[in-house]
Amino acid sequence: MSVKRLLPIVVILLLVSCAAAGAPPPTPSIGVDASGPQYGGAPSADKLRPTPTQATVVAPTETPLLGNVLASAQADFDCDGRADRLQFFARLPGGPRDAMILARLTLATAAVHETTLGSNDVVEPNPLIGIADVNGDGCDDAIVTVGQGASTVWTSFLVYADGALRRVEENGAPVMFLFAGSVRHGNSIECRRTKDTPEIVARAVSDYTSDYAWDLVEDVHHWYSRSQLMLWSTTRSVIAVSDAYAMPADHDRYWGLSCGKTTRSVIAVSDAYAMPADHDRYWGLSCGNVKLAG
Repeated sequence: MSVKRLLPIVVILLLVSCAAAGAPPPTPSIGVDASGPQYGGAPSADKLRPTPTQATVVAPTETPLLGNVLASAQADFDCDGRADRLQFFARLPGGPRDAMILARLTLATAAVHETTLGSNDVVEPNPLIGIADVNGDGCDDAIVTVGQGASTVWTSFLVYADGALRRVEENGAPVMFLFAGSVRHGNSIECRRTKDTPEIVARAVSDYTSDYAWDLVEDVHHWYSRSQLMLWSTTRSVIAVSDAYAMPADHDRYWGLSCGKTTRSVIAVSDAYAMPADHDRYWGLSCGNVKLAG
């Protein structure tokens, strides 16, 4: 075969070889792990760990229209050993109900972080219930009220986490727990540690099904990050009482709030407008031998 006949074939082979060399490698397929936790067992933390949502932040440079200072507290929110200041401001009328309160955290470094809270109170509320380490990280956190029911206090938590002031979430939504209640039902909140695991325990009791027993539901929530909770377990039980409509012995366990040094108690009475049994304890004066009844 002559050289002239071989040249076209050589050129074609070279072009094919260059095209193959310049082609991108095939994209590998991404396997999807469809396996989930088996029913009846504890959820796997790496599979069910919630993804933090973007914090609702009001940029400090965007100065909002502020009203009165509703509350203020000093504590160490970022665990640097120095006092920071947390302030709550009323937003002026016209804003949304779910952002009527501005929470502003000024760190000791002078950095400012802000977020908003809602409330169903028609007057300017004091949203700060107290300061405690609610998530077990050693830093101070804020316990706040986000509204009022007919007889309960709607409660949530503010923490400094991931460089922002955040309201604690569960399943991608802000958490809200209740405490207080009436003579027929109660709610309580407890921050506790079980086997080195910090927990939030929410309890609800009622005597609607029997005059001689209280139905109890206890939800235990675990922390999977400094600002994320997940429901870990739910337990149902019955508390028997000897007298009709009698309340459980440990009243604060089912009607109160207990988080560190922040505690709240509720006194429920059986009749409308009835006063607590120990009248002088709440209306009197007792200082040594000086006693005055209210």
